Amino acid sequence: MKKKILSYGELNNQNLKVLIALSRATKGVHKRSAKIFNKGGLTTAQFSVLEALYHKGSMTINQIIESVLSTGGNMTVIINNLEKEALVTRCSNPEDRRSSLVEITEKGSEYIRKIFPEHLKDLAECFEALASEEKMLLIRLLKKINK
Repeated sequence: MKKKILSYGELNNQNLKVLIALSRATKGVHKRSAKIFNKGGLTTAQFSVLEALYHKGSMTINQIIESVLSTGGNMTVIINNLEKEALVTRCSNPEDRRSSLVEITEKGSEYIRKIFPEHLKDLAECFEALASEEKMLLIRLLKKINK
């Protein structure tokens, strides 16, 4: 029995195809990255927090949420787990006593120094099919969507 193919009009069908292609590509890249992070004993979210702290320095939880594009409820659990593993520490925020600063520890920095180069190598392999100009075009096009 043949499947009925629904059409929502050319423009809507095209928009749906763009969304699906973008979602599949993003999912594929994240899946590849997760394998690397998991080998290092980290979840993708944990890696994202450590990477942000490593490259940007100490941050409040709200700054981390904004930096790694995560949700607040989940972030507390992620940071608690990183703290249990001695990968991050919390200290009082001298600028705002109501919040604390999260800092990466030397152990956390070692994790990033070990995993990040492998992540970069994998991204190079992942995007090797695109020429430099195509990557720049893709960035511009995606920025147009995210206005």
